[in-house]
Amino acid sequence: MRILLDVMGGDRPPGELIAGGVAAGRRHGIEMVFAGDELVVRRALDRIGVSPRDTAFSILHAPDVVRMDDAPVRAAREKRDSSLLRGLGALAEAKVDAFVSPGNTGAVVAGSLFTLGRVAAIPRPGILVALPTLEGRDLLVIDVGANADCSAEHLESFALMGVTYARSVLGIAQPSVGLLNIGEEDTKGNRLTIEAFRALRERPLDFRGNVEPHDLLTERPVDVVVCDGFVGNVLLKSVEGGVAAVTTLLKRAVVRNLITKLGAFLLQHSFRTLRATLSYSRRGGAPLLGVNGVVVIAHGRSDAEAIGSAIDVAVREVRGDVVARLARGFEGWAADGI
Repeated sequence: MRILLDVMGGDRPPGELIAGGVAAGRRHGIEMVFAGDELVVRRALDRIGVSPRDTAFSILHAPDVVRMDDAPVRAAREKRDSSLLRGLGALAEAKVDAFVSPGNTGAVVAGSLFTLGRVAAIPRPGILVALPTLEGRDLLVIDVGANADCSAEHLESFALMGVTYARSVLGIAQPSVGLLNIGEEDTKGNRLTIEAFRALRERPLDFRGNVEPHDLLTERPVDVVVCDGFVGNVLLKSVEGGVAAVTTLLKRAVVRNLITKLGAFLLQHSFRTLRATLSYSRRGGAPLLGVNGVVVIAHGRSDAEAIGSAIDVAVREVRGDVVARLARGFEGWAADGI
């Protein structure tokens, strides 16, 4: 297996991303290709101690960079020498098995559509993210940012993609599905959610109806939550802000006096566990489902550990043959056992 990592478009220095890629490559026993400026990548590999003769780690030279503030569609059309587009090109030519990037999300989505195309019959791709829950098992949410405006048909396709991923990658035999809404009643929501509810109810899925945001991380009412990309992105950023608020409040509370400082010292391991449990950004990348190739979008602020986790997601998706399973499933909803 060969996984390509775009090391130029994230918020962290390329060297840190490369370190995460090298560690993940060795852990999985796979080949890693680093897309970026050859001189920058080679220097980083030398610092880590990776020999130029080590064929497990190679470089795809890409002198240009798609930056976070670049207009996504324009960058995807014009920055042909960027690490993002050259990396996607390598995936389209089957030179690698998966593409991982912590870069501009909109550009990754647009570039994937232009370069790879959609899986046949899938109307829109969707970004799927795994959120940690108090129950201990992750909750899958799709879409969290690929599509701001959706139809009921799009939400139906997100449900099928989420179920296929849950089966193929997580091994859930019969994944349950819920529609994110402002209430559990059948008639709640706007026109989109009401239409999507009716459509999902008619599909051969384990559809549990509407689910509310405040239950997601505490009760984990379903395995897969479906929503449009605008709502999903707001949910994701709210969760991220909530985690930051909780950890900040804890820090403030434990530095007020000597006794609480001593307690904080004794509870350092527990605090680290709490942060790791609540932080979705350290639990792997977000697969872009529905494009004709394995594409994983990592958090823009990903460090070496988070990049390694995103590569883990890519490896599992390749091994689960998710792209082929999606294609079979959309040939007629029951073709993949759904």
